[in-house]
Amino acid sequence: MADCQNSNVKQKARSGKLEKWLNCVQINLQHSRLATDNLLKITEEEGTDILCIPEQYMIRNKIVGLPQSYKVFTSGEGRKWAAKSLTTNKWTQY
Repeated sequence: MADCQNSNVKQKARSGKLEKWLNCVQINLQHSRLATDNLLKITEEEGTDILCIPEQYMIRNKIVGLPQSYKVFTSGEGRKWAAKSLTTNKWTQY
């Protein structure tokens, strides 16, 4: 997997009492099924919340290889050049 960046984003609620970490990963999968499989392992191991994925693995203009439980956002019609994915909905509770 090439061009992997991992960052933690710390957020505080307006009350100042709640602290929450978001684990974000940006990775160029270079349209690789193997890289997608490895990304899923890393995502599970590290508790990643948000994925930013240019050049994701696709078949017939559909993103494949990501679990259905992930919320995937893309733009445009036909071939998608980039995607954002929420791997969990735990942060929407706040």
